[in-house]
Amino acid sequence: MDRKRVTGPEVSVAPLLKAQETAPLLDSNNKRHDQRSMDAIRPLFLKTGLVTQSNGSAYIEVGNTKVVCAVYGPRQLKKAAFSRNGTLNCEFRFSTFSCTKRRGHIRDTQEKEYSHILEQALAPAVRLELLPKSAIDIYINVLENDGTSSCIAAAIIASSVALADAGIEMLDQVTACSAIYMKNQILMDATDKEEQQKDGSIVLSYMPSLNEVTHILQTGQSDSAITSQAIEQCIDGGSKIYSVMSSALLQSLETGVAA
Repeated sequence: MDRKRVTGPEVSVAPLLKAQETAPLLDSNNKRHDQRSMDAIRPLFLKTGLVTQSNGSAYIEVGNTKVVCAVYGPRQLKKAAFSRNGTLNCEFRFSTFSCTKRRGHIRDTQEKEYSHILEQALAPAVRLELLPKSAIDIYINVLENDGTSSCIAAAIIASSVALADAGIEMLDQVTACSAIYMKNQILMDATDKEEQQKDGSIVLSYMPSLNEVTHILQTGQSDSAITSQAIEQCIDGGSKIYSVMSSALLQSLETGVAA
């Protein structure tokens, strides 16, 4: 008999697990759990100058979603070949404690994909032709994740404000807004619990002053009419967020002048 091992029971029984029932997202008055309507976005808090060692930084809270962004540069590329346009490097990271399931320390494929999405959304607004043989580094860290789509939108907003805070010339601020599809209904700025029942999602990046869309990320299946309506609602939501971004930048300028 092996005394060094703990012998298990001869007969094993599968545990009884209670099936989790999904609660409806809308009540009888078409209100969500946080008493928002379907086309309402969560309150937004935005502040610049959080990371003092960087050239520009921004911190954003959208409900329980918390994202911090730092911008370094522009810096000269010494070993790279000459290029007429500068390069924009983005690094998107989830903190290990930010999600329901603990994340790893090494960047996974999802974080690399989101980094590429941020580069595509921000590059049309930054005047990279004025920065030959230079690079701008953007680092985004998600402190708390309350909806993956809202995290991407919050990261785009924080990155745009951090670039402006760093004094980098841009054509316009890039704002972003997200929405999900559920049973031919559109829910703006969904939370993590709402995204668990989604049929699809969309994240739209938009420059309000130029009235140009820089990037659209859509997942899942939906009708063309629902997609068009979601794009219009995201543009409307981005225009509302643009005023908050402008107010945060003006406040940072007033604080710098006073200092």
